[in-house]
Amino acid sequence: MLEAGTVRKLKIIKIVEFGVYLAEEEKEKEKEKVLLPKKQVPEEAKVGDFLEVFLYKDSEDRLIATTARPKLLLHEVALLRVKDTSRIGAFMDWGLEKDVLLPFHEQTKKVKAGDEVLCALYLDKSGRLAVTMNVYPYLRKDSPYHKDDR
Repeated sequence: MLEAGTVRKLKIIKIVEFGVYLAEEEKEKEKEKVLLPKKQVPEEAKVGDFLEVFLYKDSEDRLIATTARPKLLLHEVALLRVKDTSRIGAFMDWGLEKDVLLPFHEQTKKVKAGDEVLCALYLDKSGRLAVTMNVYPYLRKDSPYHKDDR
């Protein structure tokens, strides 16, 4: 199953004017295909080639692929910069063309443009990617570092 917020190695199954369709296997159901827009497709790409892509949802809530790498993946924590704020929350620069939303209810303090904030990437109730400042549940407890390490 293809999931937003993950990096996958997918096969080119169809080339169209506006990009290529990718899937885990050629026999996948229609809904399991994902579009990689033309501007992201390597020039020499052909049907049968495999590409490593990051999956996310576009502005119309369709799963889409990109060859660009964001600063964090699903359930990971990273320092992100606030690009802008609005009535629904803050928009964070995470390394992709489309910014990711930090909803007001996921903010532990008020943020403003230019602030750098520790965030975790999660899927909201509607299946869209968003970030939260409540990072504690996403921190790993199996760190290779220990107290008094040098």
